[in-house]
Order: sequence, then C-alpha cells, then structure tokens
Amino acid sequence: MDEGIPTSPDARRRSRSRRTLVAGALALTVVSGAAGALLGGYLERTGGVETVQLAQPGPPPGPPPGDVAGTAARALPSVVTLQVTGTGEEITGTGLVLDTRGRILTDSRVVAPAVSAGGRITVTFNSGATARATVVGRDTGYDLAVVQVHGVQGLTPLPLGPSDRN
Repeated sequence: MDEGIPTSPDARRRSRSRRTLVAGALALTVVSGAAGALLGGYLERTGGVETVQLAQPGPPPGPPPGDVAGTAARALPSVVTLQVTGTGEEITGTGLVLDTRGRILTDSRVVAPAVSAGGRITVTFNSGATARATVVGRDTGYDLAVVQVHGVQGLTPLPLGPSDRN
C-alpha cells in the first residue's frame, strides 16, 4: 500500500476534516477580501462615511501677499530724507513724518553733527520739496531724535498703530 494515503476510517475522516477546514478558511479569506475591496471602492467613490478635515495653516505672518506694494505706497509720502552737515562731515539718514505740524522722527546719530557743531539739517520730502529743520529733542540711549521742519504745509503723517496690540 501507498504510505501517503490513510487506510483507517478515522485517518480518512481526519484528512477530510483538515481539507474541509483549509478550504473553508481559504473561501472565507477570498470572500472577506472581495467584500473589503467592494466596500473600499464604494466609500472612495461616495466620499466615505464622514468628511476628513485636515488642519490648515493660518495666514502667513506680516502683510498678506500682494499687499506689500500697497503698504509701501501708503507709507512713502511719510518717509523723508535728512541731509545733515556739521563737524566737517555730511550724514544722510531717513525719517518719518509724525504729525501735520512738521515734526519728524529720525535717529539721534543722524542729527548728532548738527547738534554738536551747529550744523545744518535739510529735509527732502517724497514730492522733492526741501525744508530746513531744527532738533527739538533727542535721546542718545534709544538713538531717537525729533526734528521740526519750518515753512512746509500739507504733510502726511505716518499712521502708527496702538502699541498694546501685536
């Protein structure tokens, strides 16, 4: 007799039970895979059970894109150039128009030659107009100075925001 074929009835029954169990497991695997594929395809086409919302990044810091040019255009009429002479040197700096009365904020180091040697401060505005200025006050520790222009009308102060908001 062939040794690979069971001869006793109990051995044949066990062999048949194992084949039935393996065939059943194989059939269950195939049916489960097909059902999963069909369900996954259906959910993919219909949008699933619920909508998944991913966290979106907030707006970028600073001005929104495309607004930089607008911000610069609004600020430009308030920006001035200062030519300061004194102690044999000439310094060029910038300043910001603070109010309509002609006060301009600049750096203390820019106006230093005019203060120490009685020099001259000439302010050039965005329009091209020029005016003489004198130092109203300065703080060398913070490197800030305020100058006053004379004989100029129609100044555009730079709008400053409140300091308590970020």
